[in-house]
Amino acid sequence: FSFQRIGDDMWFFMILSYIMVALSGIGLGLVGLNHYFDFWARNHITLDLLVSIIFIAAQTLVMFFFVGTGVNVREYLESHPELGKDLYQQMFAIKRKLYPPTMMVTILFMVMVIIDGAYFIGKVSEWWFHGLYLGTVYYFYKATAVQHASFRESTEIVLAMTKTERSDS
Repeated sequence: FSFQRIGDDMWFFMILSYIMVALSGIGLGLVGLNHYFDFWARNHITLDLLVSIIFIAAQTLVMFFFVGTGVNVREYLESHPELGKDLYQQMFAIKRKLYPPTMMVTILFMVMVIIDGAYFIGKVSEWWFHGLYLGTVYYFYKATAVQHASFRESTEIVLAMTKTERSDS
């Protein structure tokens, strides 16, 4: 059981999560702009679907990062009982803060894309899109802030477990 290998994987997935969330934010902005300016060359829905794949993949990656990190922390602490269970409880608390806004933004985004398509085929009022878009943007920023704080806290837990000092402190 090498925590160094897990640490390397952790950094890779954390950086990949940040990149994917940034791409999701850009995509969310493009979906909003495309709704008003219709700049996507081929079909309006293709942009929504492309951004949906990236957005949902990013939010899923974030959640699975914390699932995997929680499992690794638990296994490490089980093999080092002298560290106690406090760090695992902290990791569990991080997940309780992280999952609600992450799930909410994912659900809002999916509903917004569906409503955007329904608007463009003439089935719903444009106001549904406006409300859902604003709610999605709000929860995207909220979820991203919580995700960033959660990444920092989980890094601190891993460093505390391995008794490594942060180089930027």
